[in-house]
Amino acid sequence: MITLSTLCLAATHEVAGAATILKRASQVEPETLDPHKSSGGPEQNIEMDLFEGLTTYDAGARPVPGVADRWETSADGLVWTFHLRPDARWSDGTPVTADDFVAAFQRLVAPATASPSAQMFDVLENATRIIAGAEKNLAALGAAAIDPTMLRLTLEHPMPLLPNLLATAAAAPINRAALAKFADQWSRPGNLVSNGAYVLTSWAPQSELVLKRNAAYREAAGVAFDEIHWVVVEDDQTALKRYRAGELDISRVPAGELDWAKRTIPNHLHLAPQLAVVYLAINMRMEPLASNLKLRTALSMAIDRRVLSDKVEPAGEIAAYGFITGGVEGYEPQTLSYKEMNEADRLAAARKLYEESGAGKGGPLKLSIVYQTDRDKKRILLAIAAMWKDCCGIELTLVNREWQVYLANLRERDFQIAYDQINGSYADAYDLLSGYRTAAGELNDAGYANPTFDVLLEKASGTVDAVQRAKLLGRAEQVLIDDAAVLPLNFPVYRAIVSPRLRGWEENVLNFHPSRFLSFAP
Repeated sequence: MITLSTLCLAATHEVAGAATILKRASQVEPETLDPHKSSGGPEQNIEMDLFEGLTTYDAGARPVPGVADRWETSADGLVWTFHLRPDARWSDGTPVTADDFVAAFQRLVAPATASPSAQMFDVLENATRIIAGAEKNLAALGAAAIDPTMLRLTLEHPMPLLPNLLATAAAAPINRAALAKFADQWSRPGNLVSNGAYVLTSWAPQSELVLKRNAAYREAAGVAFDEIHWVVVEDDQTALKRYRAGELDISRVPAGELDWAKRTIPNHLHLAPQLAVVYLAINMRMEPLASNLKLRTALSMAIDRRVLSDKVEPAGEIAAYGFITGGVEGYEPQTLSYKEMNEADRLAAARKLYEESGAGKGGPLKLSIVYQTDRDKKRILLAIAAMWKDCCGIELTLVNREWQVYLANLRERDFQIAYDQINGSYADAYDLLSGYRTAAGELNDAGYANPTFDVLLEKASGTVDAVQRAKLLGRAEQVLIDDAAVLPLNFPVYRAIVSPRLRGWEENVLNFHPSRFLSFAP
């Protein structure tokens, strides 16, 4: 029997001379650990243990020097010159060079890679043309090695937040020798050569990934844990049970167990808002929803977001009437026009729009929604199904998918409606909104296309003045939510349970907690 007094010790007992091990829960079986091909937050958490970019995140998810220890920017903000640390090494002991970054950026934007993150880097000179296939010469990309320790990035327009972007996993360098030898298998155990604090040593599917300290890492002496075990636990209830049994040091709390955790293990519980939004993505390439704004708006208005957040899943989430949460410095979030309507008026307006849409003339409208297998998500969607049924007579079918199949459905737009969540890679509204540009590729899971939105995002991306930039982004957000291609549901909080013995954990809106900053108290 595990009592509360032994709970925080069970997973972390140490035997003299034994390796110090940190056991962390991964919510999904990773799709891949190739930073150019992964698209989920769970994968990025592991990749941040394995790789380090020109910049990196500190314990509080603030961008700091990484492989580059310093950089200069031209007066017009278009040319950035990065100086790489002479002691930066791959896990095989070879130097990390500017050419490794050039190769990585070129692979990232190459059409053959089909990276879901490619459009995030269209700020690089000629990246948009290369991604679209209009420019065949990858060397035309605005990334050039001046010498082995000096890299020059040339931009299409100024981007003051470039250090934030370069700290993301997608901006990691690539070991050219490993890629040449193993091709698409380069990121598998035994093949992967990494430059971060850890190296991948084993991967048991649907079980765990084992990472060992990278002795060649520039700050290896300051890394506390010999091994990181990322344990795959897809069900939140199971994750909690394994934590209580002492099998995990970091895990998560199901929404339905939050009150229990607050009462019973408050010193283990970490609750904090995220720069993220949970929403329904409408497939704008599929009828009857794609061309029917009144129908999409009726669906949105029929959802009682406060009931979802306060009663169905009362876990601290904030009902979302916009796409960007509060707390982003210098940004004023936008809201849907019916946020303050009372329930009776809102539902009456939804019914009127539904009737005007003509969608139910031939009998009850039948819709389907795809979601990642999860009991909390199912509970929310069952509530939405009931709301749509009561308001408009709509019949909704829920289609659950395992993580990798779910991601494939999104990439291929093989869905009518998808329950989705987008997390910020860095603390800026542009990061969340830019995924819905027409040219955003796989990031744009809804297939949304609005020239007005695109122009506003383009203007914002090239605007240096922070106030004017924020206004442009605000106008873009309003266009997006008014088009009802995405139906915001809530702004989530992360519900982590962490062994009280653990030190170095800092709350942050990105919910990034790299293992190299963590340690057990003496």
